[in-house]
Amino acid sequence: MLKRNKLIVLSVMLAICVLSFKAYAQESPAVSKTVITSDSLVFDYGRSTCIFDGSVVVDDPRVKMECDKLYVFFDATNNVDSIVATGNVKVWQDDRRGVCEKAVYTETTGTIVMTGKPRLQSGNNLVRGDKIKIFVNSEKVISSPKARLVVFPGEIEKARKATKD
Repeated sequence: MLKRNKLIVLSVMLAICVLSFKAYAQESPAVSKTVITSDSLVFDYGRSTCIFDGSVVVDDPRVKMECDKLYVFFDATNNVDSIVATGNVKVWQDDRRGVCEKAVYTETTGTIVMTGKPRLQSGNNLVRGDKIKIFVNSEKVISSPKARLVVFPGEIEKARKATKD
């Protein structure tokens, strides 16, 4: 049971990292292995939580992530309800990067909300705002308030092709 729950936790934690980039949602490469390291790990069955604390590093063939602390919350049926990454959150895949102080993935809504000076970047293109909300199952991103988009000529088509490959 613990091994099954660990696999579920690892899979979903990677999903929050990866799904913040639309390209990953369309890719389905074979996964060899995922390694998550941290200074400590607490799996609390009574509270249905898993907490990775200190120097958290997620290393997956499709995506990399670093943060100070990673929380995974389960519902009553042991399915992942939400995932929260806090402190110096950095996610990258190929030339796509996301940076913020806090990222919250909610399973029921399929959204990721990035706060704390969030920034999404693909190549030279950049999205900023006080809050960035990513709709995992669509091509929708909302940045507000103080939204800023920087687009370089030719980069949009290049990014669009990358998401289809």
